[in-house]
Amino acid sequence: MGDQLDHHPTPLGNWLEDLFHKLFYQPDDGICKKAMEEEMSSQLKVCINGQYMPREGFDQAIIQTRCTYNIRVHSSRELLASPDATDKSTASVAHIQTFTLEDKKTGTQRTQTSLTICVIAFSDGKKQLIELMEIMQDH
Repeated sequence: MGDQLDHHPTPLGNWLEDLFHKLFYQPDDGICKKAMEEEMSSQLKVCINGQYMPREGFDQAIIQTRCTYNIRVHSSRELLASPDATDKSTASVAHIQTFTLEDKKTGTQRTQTSLTICVIAFSDGKKQLIELMEIMQDH
């Protein structure tokens, strides 16, 4: 076995990476809001670093992060997806991302790495994030 997992991105993993981009990395708040409304379940379950938060708390965390920081992604990679990660089933995808947060007021920067395991469900012909577990660490 090699040092790296030999895993190729799945369509579901690509969808999730696109959702992360809409939520955090692109500058248009309208795109972010639309993604939160359409691509995240109203019953979304979120756990970040072992702390559970309600959907509303997660929405506020996204908005606050966008208001406070410019975010620049350095790397983003799908690590693994469940075997049924197709466009017609409920499945799980794990991603790892490294990014820099730059405080909009002070210019102070810090780099973080985030490992997420997400569950995406299909309902009425569309995908929605229904669960997100994240481990996030500053460098």
